[in-house]
Amino acid sequence: MGSILWSKRHQRYTPVRKSRPKTFKTEQAAKLWADKKGIKSYRLVNLKSPESSTKKIRVVAVKQ
Repeated sequence: MGSILWSKRHQRYTPVRKSRPKTFKTEQAAKLWADKKGIKSYRLVNLKSPESSTKKIRVVAVKQ
């Protein structure tokens, strides 16, 4: 049996997390996004393992 007094006092805790980096399925989409954002020097990093048949690519800006 629930009580409205208990549920209003004890709110659920939802932690605040950082936003995740933008990822892409193809290298072409990643390059197009980087060009659109004006990123001149970057490298593409595959977040999946090399044995995986699918890709998850992240654009990493390279500092010069």
